[in-house]
Amino acid sequence: MIVLETVKIFLSVLFVLLVPGLAWSYVFFTRKDIDWIERIALSLGLSILLVPISVFWLNWLFAMKITLLSVATVVAVLTIIPVAYIFIRKSDWGRNTASRLKSIFGWYNHK
Repeated sequence: MIVLETVKIFLSVLFVLLVPGLAWSYVFFTRKDIDWIERIALSLGLSILLVPISVFWLNWLFAMKITLLSVATVVAVLTIIPVAYIFIRKSDWGRNTASRLKSIFGWYNHK
C-alpha cells in the first residue's frame, strides 16, 4: 500500500507541477531555443504560476469550490489549450485555415 501511495503522490506532483508548464513552454520556445534543463525549470515555474492562480481566480469569480476534481479539470484545460495550439500551428489544417481566412477577409501583408 505504501508503494501505491508513493506512486500516486509522484504522478500527481508531475501532473500539477510539470505538465501544464511543459506544454506552455513549447508554445513560447521552440525545441532549438532552450535546452531540456532550462525547459524543466521554466515548466516548474510556469506550472507554479498558472495552476494556483487559475484555481483561485475561478474560486473567486465563479465561487467554484477547490476540490480534487476542479483542480484536475483546471490542470487538464491548462494543458489542452497549448497542445491544441501547437497542433494547429504545426499542421496543414492550421495553415490552410489561416490562408482561407486571409482570402475571405481580404487580409494581406503590407511591405
